[in-house]
Amino acid sequence: MISDWILNIAGLFLTTTGALLIFLYLWRSPRFAEVWLTPQGQQAYAKHRRLLIFGVGLLAVWILIQYLNIILS
Repeated sequence: MISDWILNIAGLFLTTTGALLIFLYLWRSPRFAEVWLTPQGQQAYAKHRRLLIFGVGLLAVWILIQYLNIILS
């Protein structure tokens, strides 16, 4: 029973850490679109990047809330 709890905590912690690292990478990703893409491509890339940051940010917040809930309960 206790080993299941420890494995669940460890798995949720690693998932949360991964989601936060992905979010930070997307937020501070290199701005290579200005060099390689056409103006239309730059607009599409910017929109896609914003949506990815928003989605991964929501995922990271949700997993963080679950992780804190398990720790505090």
